[in-house]
Amino acid sequence: LTHITYFRADLHFLDRNEGESVVFSCVVEKRNPPPYGVYLQRRFLQTSEVLFMYTKSDFSTNNSYDKNRTSVSGDPSSYALNVTITQLRVSDTDRYVCEFLVPVPSSEDLHLKGNDEFVLVVKASEPSNISALLPKIVKSHPQVPIYEEMAGVHADSQKLAPYHLEETSSSENKIGHMKRSCPENHYERPSGCPRRVSP
Repeated sequence: LTHITYFRADLHFLDRNEGESVVFSCVVEKRNPPPYGVYLQRRFLQTSEVLFMYTKSDFSTNNSYDKNRTSVSGDPSSYALNVTITQLRVSDTDRYVCEFLVPVPSSEDLHLKGNDEFVLVVKASEPSNISALLPKIVKSHPQVPIYEEMAGVHADSQKLAPYHLEETSSSENKIGHMKRSCPENHYERPSGCPRRVSP
């Protein structure tokens, strides 16, 4: 069984200076059932997950520094939320994507990208060549509809339990692998959802 979702995200350019803040508005089309989780991901200079938020719960990040400079308003189940990152650094420059998680009965859960993507360029107080990367970041934006594929039908009784995030010390600054947890865990995330990274 394969479920395909086509979309074309709008690309927004965000120009900031070091020390300033930025707001990423994550929005997805309404559907039933609603999303129960969301990722904010980096997709060009780094391929990593900035944060994960489970509905009605607090969010998790890679490290305490990012946690302290990040805040979230809204909830995945309401189809929209805002992620604010303060104390921006040049190293925050990248293309950012929101990815919502939607449950599907008797199958793997759906990864559904948000309506918008963001190119954030953070300028240093001293001259740097970071702006030279902008054309490459923009070029990496897909020009054709992107689809999310779900495969592997499972019986309801065999549907896997959600997972939660486990921090790692990866040099690529990734949130890490998922481990099985009890339903009451606030940082649980879905099972059977292979990571999908758009080119």
